[in-house]
Amino acid sequence: MSNLSQPLTLTCHQCGATYSRPELEPDQWAQCVRCHSVLESYAAFTPFAWLAILLTTFLSLGFANAYPILTLYLQGQAQAATFFDAVSVVWREGYPEVAVITFAAGFLLPVVHLCLLVWVLLPLAFGKLPLFFDATIKIIDHLKPWCMVPVFLLGILVAAIKLAGLASLVVGVGLFATACATIFITSLGRLGERRLRLMALDLGVPAHPPEIPRPPSPSQITRVWALMLAAAIMYVPANFLPIMQITSVGGSSGHTIVGGVIELYQMGSWDIALVVFVASVIVPVFKLVALSVLVAMTQFGAVHGLHRRTQLYRVVEFIGQWSMLDVFVVILLSALGQFGALLSIQPGSGAIAFGAVVILTMLAALSFDPRLAWRRAGHRRHVLSTFNL
Repeated sequence: MSNLSQPLTLTCHQCGATYSRPELEPDQWAQCVRCHSVLESYAAFTPFAWLAILLTTFLSLGFANAYPILTLYLQGQAQAATFFDAVSVVWREGYPEVAVITFAAGFLLPVVHLCLLVWVLLPLAFGKLPLFFDATIKIIDHLKPWCMVPVFLLGILVAAIKLAGLASLVVGVGLFATACATIFITSLGRLGERRLRLMALDLGVPAHPPEIPRPPSPSQITRVWALMLAAAIMYVPANFLPIMQITSVGGSSGHTIVGGVIELYQMGSWDIALVVFVASVIVPVFKLVALSVLVAMTQFGAVHGLHRRTQLYRVVEFIGQWSMLDVFVVILLSALGQFGALLSIQPGSGAIAFGAVVILTMLAALSFDPRLAWRRAGHRRHVLSTFNL
């Protein structure tokens, strides 16, 4: 597989165990015997195949942002909205923080992520090592959690349900293109630092083999506690302040996160209400509680439940970005609900606080290294030759 004379080693990012890399057959994957994390799966796609997916993703994103996502019709007036319309409306309404977060997570960072993948895969397709290969693949790994196009797609669906009872709503090309882009971006999420490095080595490109990471530092515990405390503080105004303000001929009203859930339930959309409740209420609380348990048990060197705690961390890491759902819903409603005296929807100060909660909890999860739990429990790095295949 590799052009190196020495066998390659793979280190589990969850527990720190180190293995000699095996030869994988189609439909096989290497799994850590200690914490059951997947270390490597058989790579069926070539760089050219990944480049084809990237090209399709760029086209989908182009259509998604060039054409309206939704169009709202109210008393003979029409209001269409693209992603950029939503960002610009929120900016003009005096909430630049929400606009910047939304623009970065929904467009800028995904595009940068895709461009970096092209930078790496295009030279690899021709058997060459990309410039700044090591630095680029590390950046790709850091960007992946912050690319939230799938969350934006769910936000579109929730916004459509909320507006369906107010006026006539027409789905645009942008929605279907966003759905396509979501599928492709999700598949491209498999291309992390380790897979790209091993791909280069398997192609005979003179890349550096995977490094054995340094032992995790105990100083991270203080940093994670600080981030979680800040998130918990911001979670209070995020729930009590209105996340959006609706003004119509019948008057003006502020809507909190829980108020929006109740409204969806009263409209008969109990399934969508459940999704919003889970993403915007349950998930942030779950992340704070779960991370607190993980950090506390690590800090006190608990030796029991290491496998379950590793699985819990993977869940926390996976669901981190989905709390951004309500922020995306608010900016879409603000862009579509611009009918002057008939209907006006603006974001509220609660959206800023809730966006801060999402960012702080994600930073806390990313700052915590689960290998520290195993290390403080007495498990040191050691080389094993057997995998679960």
